[in-house]
Amino acid sequence: MTQIKRILALAAASLYCVIAYAQHSTSSPYSTIGIGEIDSKIYGLNSGMANTGIGTYIPGFLNNTNPAAIAIDSSYFIFDVSLAGSLSQYSTAGTKEYANNENVKKVAFGVRIYSKLAVSAGILPYSNVQYRIQSDGYIEGGNNEKYTIYHEGTGGLSKAYFTATYKLLPYLYAGVNMSYLFGRINRSESLVNQMLQTTSEVDKILFDFGLMYNKVISKTSLSAGLVFGYQSKIKMKNYKTLSSLGTTETKTSTYTSLPRNIGGGVSLRNSSGHSYKMIAVDYKFHNWANIKSPDMRMQYSNSHRVNAGIEYIPNYRTSRNYFQRVQYQLGAYFEKSNLVINGKKIRETGVTAGLVLPLKSNYTQIFVSADLGHRGGAGLINENYIRINLGVSVNQLWFLKWAYQ
Repeated sequence: MTQIKRILALAAASLYCVIAYAQHSTSSPYSTIGIGEIDSKIYGLNSGMANTGIGTYIPGFLNNTNPAAIAIDSSYFIFDVSLAGSLSQYSTAGTKEYANNENVKKVAFGVRIYSKLAVSAGILPYSNVQYRIQSDGYIEGGNNEKYTIYHEGTGGLSKAYFTATYKLLPYLYAGVNMSYLFGRINRSESLVNQMLQTTSEVDKILFDFGLMYNKVISKTSLSAGLVFGYQSKIKMKNYKTLSSLGTTETKTSTYTSLPRNIGGGVSLRNSSGHSYKMIAVDYKFHNWANIKSPDMRMQYSNSHRVNAGIEYIPNYRTSRNYFQRVQYQLGAYFEKSNLVINGKKIRETGVTAGLVLPLKSNYTQIFVSADLGHRGGAGLINENYIRINLGVSVNQLWFLKWAYQ
């Protein structure tokens, strides 16, 4: 019981730190509209494999990409914490700017309730807003004279989630994920003597679903997964303050939407001899074309993302050579973004590499990964970035069966 209490105390303290102190981390000019730039990363053990996981079913891995993929041995409690940092270079029309961010990104735990049911809960970033832009135009509520306006935005949304995976058949699992989105987004438009400040608050419950097929034949495992999320309307409570000769405050409500999405993935794992090999591929589609953009300068279009990754362990049973037991990961991804600016669609490509370092007979693992990518297009703001992910996954014995009564 002492070990259990320590784990629960650590989980509670970590969740408190994330909610109370964590800042949403991005510096992207593409976070100007709606609820900001959606964070699709899961900050876990497979981050070095380009965050693949829709079709991956691995015991001891808290897989957030598919609600049907929570695979936990009945004797263990799993606790994950992850931090991330990034350095970005933005370039356009011969000018370059740099930005860096770092923060706690994920706190999660999972446990098997009984033989057919496993659950997981945690908190992750969902969207990020962080930008400073200069433009010429007319400030809302001002006169008709043209000014240089400074646009600034901060904040974003967080996601607290609860996931349950149930074993329907010997090789088939179903899962449901309930997410609570919450947070605040601050935006301002200012010039010499006028400023419009808008604070938008959001709280929304969402559901998404998953299926997983996992079949083991000899020492080879084949997994295939599907995920689905329905289109959902989000209400944004806006509090506006216009400061000029006097101060005017107004309260309004606007609505935005999250698109219907569907995805699929497959993975193949082999543990012949004492080595371990895995390959995984995911595809995700978001139906953004049915959603109207709140900014006429930008439009939404359907997004497509493909992730692929491989993992290799030279010898997971050896006790003499530590580096033979390390998990080595590589991955790559490509995405056609949901944003279209002046008729030009944003594309993102990147490669990942990672290590999973086992401790305490493989029950505790430290994972580190790097993500090197590019986003933008011809005639657009182009971003080159490197992101570092660092975390720990603790597999703690929860229940023990006594040999003697």
